[in-house]
Amino acid sequence: MNHNSSIAQHIKSIPAVTPSDTVRRAAGLIRASEGTRILVLDGGHIVGTVSERGVAAYLSSADDMETALDSAIAPIVEPGGAFVNIATSLPQVAGVFASTDADVLPVIDDYGSYRGVIYRRDVVGSLTRTLRPPSVGGMATPLGVYLTTGSHTGGAGSFGLFLTGIWLGSMMIAASLIVGGLQSLIMKLTHLPLSAMLASTPIPRMFNLYDLPMYISMALTVIIFLVLLRLSPLAGYHAAEHMTVHAIEAGEALQPEIVSRMPRVHPRCGTNLLAAMSVFTLLVSRASSDVAVLVAIVVVIIGWRTVGGWMQQYITTKTPNQRQLKNGIAAGNEVLDHFQQRPNYQPVGFQRVWNMGFIQTAAGMGAVLTIMSIVQLFVHLPGF
Repeated sequence: MNHNSSIAQHIKSIPAVTPSDTVRRAAGLIRASEGTRILVLDGGHIVGTVSERGVAAYLSSADDMETALDSAIAPIVEPGGAFVNIATSLPQVAGVFASTDADVLPVIDDYGSYRGVIYRRDVVGSLTRTLRPPSVGGMATPLGVYLTTGSHTGGAGSFGLFLTGIWLGSMMIAASLIVGGLQSLIMKLTHLPLSAMLASTPIPRMFNLYDLPMYISMALTVIIFLVLLRLSPLAGYHAAEHMTVHAIEAGEALQPEIVSRMPRVHPRCGTNLLAAMSVFTLLVSRASSDVAVLVAIVVVIIGWRTVGGWMQQYITTKTPNQRQLKNGIAAGNEVLDHFQQRPNYQPVGFQRVWNMGFIQTAAGMGAVLTIMSIVQLFVHLPGF
């Protein structure tokens, strides 16, 4: 990033007060902001600021606290104060902050109109390249790690996400074919009527011996899919994604020796939601009473992150190799570069949804499953 560029990309819009607003409202807005003072505007012009220190001093000498809180802020408005022009460079703004104890400065344009504020922490973060988005998400793809803040992206692009859907769909098909092949082999060796058993409709919440092959088949399909996922490169890239995100959100430098020490489990991973749905479905399917359903909900609320964390640690991620780790770091640096250039950028309309990557992944999975369905019309495959 060019440090001599203007501060326009770092300007934030925050609520301001007028001289007639109450001390209570001013204190609430200061509390909700990132700084310790708030601007006072009158007719669109800056007339001063109200600080936490000024509010504290005013309230400390008040005879009636409620009356003081509901009084106008005019007596505690601090006139004057430093401000910066929107064309000022970041180093110049840093110099202004160095000469004052303010942690936020108002920004005006060449006509003296108020444009917003800039925070000291954002200036320092940009100059030191430690500016970080509040949260980062991502996915593992066959082409590497994909990361996004919702507004900015880095790493493997939409094609990589599309390939993730194809890869996952292909593993689902492979698991079904393997189980279907085992079923055919068992029928040939034992002459058991597995086809009829598998085709029978299970009775809800009631154990039936003839339903056992179907349950075993379903469980085996899921197990084989998870084994294939664990053995695939996606598991390594998934771990690299989590470790990189942990480093970013901890404010650490994206260096291999640092990122490699980060945990593979992340609390916002989609695996946690998958675990929650699986646990809930399993418990509810085996019980019919409302109390049992309530127990299932409580169990999921308490233990879904624990189950999801276990799945992440032992199934959906594995220790990344050096190439996968470096790929995650490269994706992290790319998304941080984009964030540094436009930290306040917010996409409009469909773009934010697209940046999350779910649509591309679903499209890839849908494509491979559709192709498989067409093939099944002409060639009978076991397991389908």
